[in-house]
Amino acid sequence: MLNEFRSEKGLSDKLDLSDIKESLLACKEANDKAYAFISNLECDTEEKSFSNFVSINMIGRVYEQIEGMLLCIATKSYTSAEAIARVVFESSINLMYMALCGDEKTIAAFMSKWVVEHRRKLDEWKKDIVGKRYQAQVEALINERVNALRLYEEYVEKVREKFDVTPEQYNTLWTNSLFKRFEALNKEADYYSIYHRLSGSSHMTAEDTIMFMISIQLPDEIRYKVAVEACSYSIMMTRIVSFQFIESVAASCIRHGMADISEIEGFKQLQKNVYNSIEEIKVAAGVPDLNG
Repeated sequence: MLNEFRSEKGLSDKLDLSDIKESLLACKEANDKAYAFISNLECDTEEKSFSNFVSINMIGRVYEQIEGMLLCIATKSYTSAEAIARVVFESSINLMYMALCGDEKTIAAFMSKWVVEHRRKLDEWKKDIVGKRYQAQVEALINERVNALRLYEEYVEKVREKFDVTPEQYNTLWTNSLFKRFEALNKEADYYSIYHRLSGSSHMTAEDTIMFMISIQLPDEIRYKVAVEACSYSIMMTRIVSFQFIESVAASCIRHGMADISEIEGFKQLQKNVYNSIEEIKVAAGVPDLNG
């Protein structure tokens, strides 16, 4: 698997992949297990077929993000890895929410809210360019996108009708608040300790700039230790979100009827492998020893 990853991403045979090995192997296996299980399910109803294909698509999309995140770690692009890690974590939580708290109606609301919001933004943009010198050129581009959006709207309208979902139900079925989805999964602490902590890179907040300015005054050896800790922290966070991805994939498989204990235990072992790699790096990443 590591050799395949090297080849696909154009990485040197000499590049050390030890920092991403456990996460990559575990997430790849989780993705493959889910695909093999869900894609081989009998789709004897339209509802099952719809739900199965949505799950396969979403799991695969998150795994692709994981590969990008781990590629950043392998190439020492730590800040970029954290930015993608935030996307991976949010996507994994959404996947888990759909599996444990939702159904076909939830997916229909998820899709419907996107087309409604996209249409609203296009209409808003069209109004914003009125009277501007580039109105004609930009309006033509907007109209092209509107035409493309109609295909999405027609599909989603059929989904809404099939599962009897009304606009009044959208916010109940798929809340605008990501925190409420964390809350529904009893993962409020993860929202603050993981998702929010990763916002520093995705939004380029002031935190890292403040730390940089403070460190300018420090001796070189201290600055080096701070930098090493920061890199270790980034590696640890990618492992943490990989752990969540595996949990979300397992939840999705169970939602689709996985009942074989050995299969479920297989997901737990993958999580354990990643958990052990988190434990190995946490001290270097600056995690305080609460037992000390």
